[in-house]
Amino acid sequence: MKPELDVSLNYLERAYETNIHNGLTKEQAHERLTKDGPNALPEAKQETWVMVFLRQFQSPLIYMLLIAALIIFFVGEDKLDAFIISGVLLFNAVVGTIQEGRTRSILQSLKHFVKTNSIVIRGGKRLLVDDVDIVKGDVILLQEGQRIPADAFAVASNTLQIDEAILTGESRPVYKSPYVQCAEGEQQDPGNVLYKGTYVLSGSGRAIVFATGVNTEIGKIHQGVEELDTDMPLKKEIDRLSFWLLIGVLAICAVLFVMGLFAGQPLRELLVMLTALFICVVPEGLPVVMTLVLVTGVYRMAKHNVLVKHMQAVEGLGRADVLAIDKTGTLTRNELLVSKVLTHDKQLAVSGEGYHREGTITFDGAKINQVTESDELYPMALAAMLLNSTEITYDELRNTFDIKGDPTEAAMYVFAQKAGLERSILRQYEKIYEIPFDPALQYHAGFFEHNGSGIAFVIGAPEFVFSISDPVHKKDDDFLQQLLKDGLRVVAVASKAFDPSSFSPNMEEDVKFDVAKSILNNGKCALHGLFGIQDSIRPDVPEMVQKAKDAGLLVIMATGDHKDTALYVAKEVGIFNDGNSVLTGTEFGNLSDESMLPELEKTTVYARVLPQEKMRLIQLFHKKKRIIAMTGDGINDAPALVASDLGIAMGGIGTEVAKKAADIILLDDSFSSIIRAIEHGRHIFYTLKRVILYFFATNMGEVLIILFALLLNALGYDFPLPLTAAQILWLNLVTDGFLDVSLSMEPQEEGLLRKKWLQKKIHLVDWAMVAKMFFYAVPMAVGSMWLFFQYYQTDLRLARTMTLLCMAMFQWFNAWNCRSENKSLLSIGFFTNKWLILATAFVLFLQFVLLYTPFMQFIFKTVPLNLDQWLLILYISAPIVLLDEMRKAIVRYIWPEG
Repeated sequence: MKPELDVSLNYLERAYETNIHNGLTKEQAHERLTKDGPNALPEAKQETWVMVFLRQFQSPLIYMLLIAALIIFFVGEDKLDAFIISGVLLFNAVVGTIQEGRTRSILQSLKHFVKTNSIVIRGGKRLLVDDVDIVKGDVILLQEGQRIPADAFAVASNTLQIDEAILTGESRPVYKSPYVQCAEGEQQDPGNVLYKGTYVLSGSGRAIVFATGVNTEIGKIHQGVEELDTDMPLKKEIDRLSFWLLIGVLAICAVLFVMGLFAGQPLRELLVMLTALFICVVPEGLPVVMTLVLVTGVYRMAKHNVLVKHMQAVEGLGRADVLAIDKTGTLTRNELLVSKVLTHDKQLAVSGEGYHREGTITFDGAKINQVTESDELYPMALAAMLLNSTEITYDELRNTFDIKGDPTEAAMYVFAQKAGLERSILRQYEKIYEIPFDPALQYHAGFFEHNGSGIAFVIGAPEFVFSISDPVHKKDDDFLQQLLKDGLRVVAVASKAFDPSSFSPNMEEDVKFDVAKSILNNGKCALHGLFGIQDSIRPDVPEMVQKAKDAGLLVIMATGDHKDTALYVAKEVGIFNDGNSVLTGTEFGNLSDESMLPELEKTTVYARVLPQEKMRLIQLFHKKKRIIAMTGDGINDAPALVASDLGIAMGGIGTEVAKKAADIILLDDSFSSIIRAIEHGRHIFYTLKRVILYFFATNMGEVLIILFALLLNALGYDFPLPLTAAQILWLNLVTDGFLDVSLSMEPQEEGLLRKKWLQKKIHLVDWAMVAKMFFYAVPMAVGSMWLFFQYYQTDLRLARTMTLLCMAMFQWFNAWNCRSENKSLLSIGFFTNKWLILATAFVLFLQFVLLYTPFMQFIFKTVPLNLDQWLLILYISAPIVLLDEMRKAIVRYIWPEG
């Protein structure tokens, strides 16, 4: 039937100065494109390289070093140290800029945005136009499988069905009818509004565009997402660490400065000494090493189909303790599967994966290889084959299917193939008339001629098909209720013989439609059975959900799907177990925060939740100090992806808005990739703890000896600094830097996906780490100061050289100590980290260069040492390894599972 075009269409044509038959003129389209801009969401403005470089200096710790360099330059005796500090900061900034550039290149190379176009009427002609060039007033032609390019009013519709799951989270198609309102200024009827980014499942039509780009519904959500902001766990931790370091060193400096003034120390000497303390506190090489660790993590995760957009998310994912996931695409393949079938006498099970035709049909455990015409299953398979109007294509690269049309019909068509039917059978049936699926009718019917006889097949909602069929047995109704309880979509199949002469070639469409309905409604149809259809669950998901639980994560499902459907999938994959509870969005909204907080730990399924309810759920978990990672693929998920600590978008089925909002993109949409990423994230977290422990243990040793010298001077003694600013930088950047990079190459630890790991490691820097820092730093400071006391009164340059080498040698040994928190070096193995062996040899070589090269002696104020002096320093520093082995043995004894 042709849709009726009433006065409302005339209103739209006047309002947008267009015509449904001729569209806009070329000049109108160009003018509006110039005025409104392209029909695209704005890309985030990319920083220039200059801005990226300058941003490397935006840190309180860097500010401290800059101030230190200025003090040394203006009041210090050796201005070379100021240039060395500046050079170190410049080097750090260059390396950071290069690493960010490499990361940006990775993201650009892995982006795969598909260019789309639409058929538009302009100047009375049908033109294929890029979606970005569509403007307000354009008349677009709609057909199955098309992506809606802009917000538009449907003005003509032939059973037009739209998939709005990306906006609403609801997987059922939405029927769109032509515009029926004509009063100017009245609220538009949402039943005829088409939204940018949604898809045409079936039918056809025409629409007039009323909004493009940022003015579309997607655009408004995108702008809302841009205004949201959240810090990742690592950034919070580093900011917290920097803050307390800054407060601590300023407090110490203030006390010592006052003491020095009262003791009569010259202001210039006080400033130089306090500057040395500043330099000791700041781990100059830490930003570079942390960047290298995170970039390495980005590379490794990309190999496992995990694209990390923000480097800090690599580590943050390892610390997540709540994982909120959507059902569609992550747990399931977003591919419908006929899993259960009921005929008059049989209840059959169907296996398979997605739309792959491989699979079996079994009855009481026995496999049915071929369905014959005498089998009662045959008419169901035949109806599924004849009434299929979908096109199924397979993407081998992404291992996904692309469905043009109704996914339910596609699932039933695949079932027919499993039953042994081939497309060649379609030649035996001549289609006379077809009633496409219509939500108002609740069925899809086809009328065919076969061997001179007429046969009509009906597939639709059980309640309708039951109403036109023979009396339904109680077992049929019981089975229907069970399927619904299991969360399956249920479709009934019936058929009816008719006289083909009921239709004549010259009949109008309206008359044919009435004849078809009369055939179905006059007399009873033969009910053949029920299809139970589910979204096929990824085969590896149940195992991965259990791994996530074993890892200490609370796994919850937050979906827009029906409660029964969500609950069924949650039970199948192990998210919902005995003792857990389920809430709908309405029930969740009716509970206050105080009532909901105690329920968070046991509520694992949230069904029919809206975007704002997902946001509230995240806020509740934040109140409980939980770190939440949330997955999403739709436009409606974008705000929650931004608000969560870590947003994870689907790379395959995910929308552009969701990908932009997320921190991490799963290129294969697989839940197992999330678990692998969490495991690797925990390894990164462990690596960063190791790196930070090593850096700050060294810095604390330097602080102790400088602090001791400052105290003596504050008390009135004339005591020189044991190390110069340049020598401290050598220790912090060169010696620490190479060894710390090699420490980051440690093999992945065992037992990362264990609950106790998550319970132990909450912060990068905790009191246990501070205790270990003192354990490493105190012997380093005591041994180095003892050496300095032996030589400083006779030869200050020799004393500082001996102190420098002693500190460096302690660092070498502590690098090996830091390989594990509690495992002995003997159990780890000396050759499991070859990078550490090479780094140790290299820094030893650099130490020789420092001591025995005239140029380096001039810059760093060192002198050559003889063999006896080397052996004395080795004798003082080597015992730190034995001390740490004793500490680890005690830890293993007290906490054997440590």
